[in-house]
Amino acid sequence: MNSYYYGRRDYNQNHEENAPLVIVVLVTMLLVLGAYLLTTRFHIRPYQLVEISIYFLAIVALVTAIAWHFLTLKARRENTWPHAPILIPMLKDEGHVQKAFAQKAVVLGYNAHRQPWLWPDDVRVMQALLAGQSGAGKTTLLRNIITQDVRRVAGTRENPHRIPMIIFDGKGDQEFLSSLLPEITAAGRMSQLRILDPSRPDISVRYNPFYSKDDSYQERVNFIFESFALREDFFHGHQATYLSDLARVLWHTGKRFNIHDVLVMALDPQVMREQIQEARYRIEHVSGTSQQQQMNFEMSVRNLFQSFQDRERVPKIQGLLNELMTFLEDDLSIITGPYEDLLTLDEIIDQELILFVSLNVNRNSRAVTALGRMLLQNLQLMVGKRYENERERRREGRPMVSVILDEFAPFAYPNFAQILQTARGTNTAFLFSLQSVSQLLSVSRGFRDDVSSAPNTIVLMRTRDEETAQYFLKASSRITGKRRTLTVQQTGFFQKKYEEIGFGSETEIRETRSQEEHIKNLPVGQMEILMTDNRQGTLHSHLHVRRPSEFHLPCMEPALYPRVITPNRLSQGANLRFKDSGLARRYARIAGHASLSGQP
Repeated sequence: MNSYYYGRRDYNQNHEENAPLVIVVLVTMLLVLGAYLLTTRFHIRPYQLVEISIYFLAIVALVTAIAWHFLTLKARRENTWPHAPILIPMLKDEGHVQKAFAQKAVVLGYNAHRQPWLWPDDVRVMQALLAGQSGAGKTTLLRNIITQDVRRVAGTRENPHRIPMIIFDGKGDQEFLSSLLPEITAAGRMSQLRILDPSRPDISVRYNPFYSKDDSYQERVNFIFESFALREDFFHGHQATYLSDLARVLWHTGKRFNIHDVLVMALDPQVMREQIQEARYRIEHVSGTSQQQQMNFEMSVRNLFQSFQDRERVPKIQGLLNELMTFLEDDLSIITGPYEDLLTLDEIIDQELILFVSLNVNRNSRAVTALGRMLLQNLQLMVGKRYENERERRREGRPMVSVILDEFAPFAYPNFAQILQTARGTNTAFLFSLQSVSQLLSVSRGFRDDVSSAPNTIVLMRTRDEETAQYFLKASSRITGKRRTLTVQQTGFFQKKYEEIGFGSETEIRETRSQEEHIKNLPVGQMEILMTDNRQGTLHSHLHVRRPSEFHLPCMEPALYPRVITPNRLSQGANLRFKDSGLARRYARIAGHASLSGQP
C-alpha cells in the first residue's frame, strides 16, 4: 500500500516535470516544419523568413503585454501600496453625485479603480463613526458630506423638502464654517443657516436652556443639571431637587425664565416668596393645572420654605450656584440670557434649517463644556419625542435628519449612548468624529464600548493609536488566506547567501481583511471603510476621500451679518432682581448681569 502510494506520487511528479519539456519540443518541431515549408514550397528566402519571424515575435509580445496589462490591472491597483492619488474629472464627479442623489445617497469617495462609493440613507441612519488623527483629512470628508446634504432635495416635485442639519464643531474652527458658506450660498440656504457660537454672539442665535414650548420643563431641568457633571457627593441629590423646585415655581408663574432668574431666586428669600405667591395665584385662577401638578407644586414650596430654616442652605447648594454662575460670562450670557427670539432644536427639524454649533473649550471651559452637553442632551430629548410619531412624519415624506458631531468627546456624557438605540427609528443619522476611540474613556469604558460597537459604518483614517487600530482590525473580521513557505539553501564561500531550490509549502491561515501597516500609514485624504450592506454583509474597501469643488470669487464672498436688533417690547420673561440690597452687593456679578438677562 505504501509502496504503491509513493510510486504513484513519483510518477505524477515526473509527469509534471516532463510536461514543459514536451511542449517545448512540440513547438520547436512546428516552427522547424513551418520554416521548411515556407522555404521549399513558397520559395521564401532566409532573410525574409527572419524578418517575418521578427514581426511575428513583436506582434506576439505586443498582444501579450496588452493582455497582461488589462488582466492584472485590477490586482496591481489593489496591491500597490501606498495607493497613488487619483483624479476624477469635475463633470464626471458631478454626474456620480447626481446619480447618488437619485438613489438617496451621497458619494463618500472613490476606490482605486475610480469607482464611486455610495453611502445610502438607510445605512446612514444606523449611525457611523469616523476616527483619525489630526491632519489625516477628517475635515475634508466631513465637508464633503455636509456640502452634499446641503444641496440635496428630498420628497417629490409637488412636495420638496431640504435635509435638516445639525453640525456640532467641537474644535471651534472658524475656517471650517468659512469653507461651508460658499456651498450653502450656492444651494440657496443662507436664509436657513443658524449659528451658535459663544465667541461670536453678534451672529449667534439665542438659546435659553430653560425655554420650552411644551410642558417638558422638567426634562430640561434634569439635563441642565446633569450637564454640569457635579461630583457625586452627599449634596448631589439635594442640589438636583433644589434646582427642580426652583424651576417648577418659575414655570407656574407663566413667564419665561433664564439662568440669571434661577440664581436670583435661589439667593434672595424675598424674591422667592414673591414668585411663590405669583405662581400660586396663577394656579388658582388659571385653568389647565391638574390636581397632581398642584400637589407637586405645594411639595416644592414646602421644600423651599424648609430650606430657609437651614443655616447652611447656601453652602449646600454652592456647587450648583458655581456652575450656574459660569454662564454669566459676558458673551455667553448674551446667548443664553434672552427671553425672546429663541431657537429650539425642534424648529431646526420642523423648518428644515441648518444649525452650526461652534464650541471652543479653550474659552470659558466649564461653561462651554456644560453648554455642549446641554445641546447634546436636548438633542437626545428631541429624538426621544420624535420616536413616538415618526411614522406619521415619514408618511408626509419628511427627509432624513443629518447630525454631524465633530470632536464631541469633551462634551460626551454617560446616557448619550442611549440615543443610538432610538435614532434609527426617528430617521436621524449620526456621524461621530473622533481622533481615537480612547477619547471616549473620559466618560467610562462601558460608554466607549456602547458608542464604538453600535455604528454600522466605521471609517478609519490614518491613526497611530493602538487601541483604535485594533478596534478597526477586529471589526473588519478575519478571512481565510494562504501562507507560502519556500525552501532555500545556503551558498557562497566568502559571503553567504540563500537561493531557492524549488520546494515549498502552503498553509491555510486566517487574517484580518484590513492590515495594520496600512491603517497606521494611510496617506492624507485616504481611508478604509466598513459598511453594512443588507445583501452582502459587511463591505470593506480602501477609498480616496472625495474632495468637493471649491469656487471662490473675490467679489462675491459670502458674509455673515450681525443679528438685527428688534425694537424693545413688553418682555415675557421673569426679569428677577435682588430685593435685598445686601445680597446685591455681595453677589455683584449676578446683579451686574441683570441688564443682559432681558435682551432679545
